[in-house]
Amino acid sequence: MELIDFDRLNNAYNNRGFYALQLEVGDQCHQGCIYCYMNALNTQVNTLTDEQIHDILLDAKKLGLTAIEWLGGEPLLRQSIFEHMRFALDLGFRNNIWTGGLPLEDNQILRDTAKYCANGLISFHVSTVDPDLYELLHPGHSSREMTTILNSIRNLLDGGYPPGQLLNSVTFTGLQSVEDMIRTIDYFEHEYGIRTSMNVYHTYLRPGQTDITLERFIPSDEEVKKIYIRYNEQWGTVAYPMNCVNKQYCSATLAVLCDGTVTPCATIREEDAPSIHHGRTLYDIANEHRDHLIFSKFRNPKYLPHDCKSCELTDICFGCRSRSFAAGKGLYGKDPRCFR
Repeated sequence: MELIDFDRLNNAYNNRGFYALQLEVGDQCHQGCIYCYMNALNTQVNTLTDEQIHDILLDAKKLGLTAIEWLGGEPLLRQSIFEHMRFALDLGFRNNIWTGGLPLEDNQILRDTAKYCANGLISFHVSTVDPDLYELLHPGHSSREMTTILNSIRNLLDGGYPPGQLLNSVTFTGLQSVEDMIRTIDYFEHEYGIRTSMNVYHTYLRPGQTDITLERFIPSDEEVKKIYIRYNEQWGTVAYPMNCVNKQYCSATLAVLCDGTVTPCATIREEDAPSIHHGRTLYDIANEHRDHLIFSKFRNPKYLPHDCKSCELTDICFGCRSRSFAAGKGLYGKDPRCFR
């Protein structure tokens, strides 16, 4: 099975529609990644009710979406997650889940995740397989957690879940060497037949940290370039967009965050975003704010950032809108991590 139904994706993009919904079901997570873009917490603060999730899925059906991207925090910590995933299947959606991986230690959770993602994908998160570096990237956590996730991946594969429907979703930061990131990509490809989905650090200001403190997370352009050479090889392409997906996917995606706000992407945290908590439905918000949610401005190449206009990748890439936003350049600024 292809990870993306490109016929439906391209149809959604060409018709200014939506292909995927990123749905955050809570902000609780126990993995403790030091670079987390959403400030995931050990205890729940923001979450959607079961009724709200049910209604969101119905609206997503009305909007003609294909896939639900189940996000957190850690979505598998929500007790009702499989009830919602089952309903999504009944509505005809693909289920894609983005888990840190730790809850998969529970065999029942692992089996249910594989069952309800049989027509989609399971993405886990292991940015390094170096035990010492793992503990650096997850302060206060033991590298035994890394081993736990690796064992769960093996159990998924032994249970028959296809490696082509598994992804290791990683974040490359300045705390990690190029060589280690490449070793991590190599490890999952050679040991498990699993490819890596990569993003480069988003400079969000987290509580208690200054901009200067956060600069240590930012890799250099030269480091990013070296990583993308290996990344391109993995995906069998000469050049890959500076996103974890292509611009068509970015443009045809919308997100409902765990605080109820609706944004173009789960990694874009807009303070003034419309919210389903204000008595409005996702269906109405998506239609009213469609131009904003699909980055309509970039449908015209003349509005691309100056350096992007001459790039050979403009058919599939407009840079990461989240990185531009997080760096204070607005949604339509130049991607600050683009080495090209």
